[in-house]
Amino acid sequence: MISKQDIQKLSKLARIEVSESEIEKLQHDLDSVLGYVERLNRAETGTAETLIHANELFNIAADDGARVVVEADAAELLSAAPHHDKSFVKVPSVWKKK
Repeated sequence: MISKQDIQKLSKLARIEVSESEIEKLQHDLDSVLGYVERLNRAETGTAETLIHANELFNIAADDGARVVVEADAAELLSAAPHHDKSFVKVPSVWKKK
């Protein structure tokens, strides 16, 4: 069983205040958690296959390769921008001082 001193030390390490009335409840709760962890440690897992992912999807990210830009599409996008200069969209500076 976890002692009162253990709870006080844990609360000091966690930098939380624990009142005297909370210590007994915390002792019980932590004993329950540690008991459950002990049961998990005793579980027979020798024949179980290692689970790496909950689903079997691997490398599902899109390929990050270079793409060909069609000039007509770029020109259409630039014409839709309120301000542009040659092949660049002009935006207000975020560094302006007020």
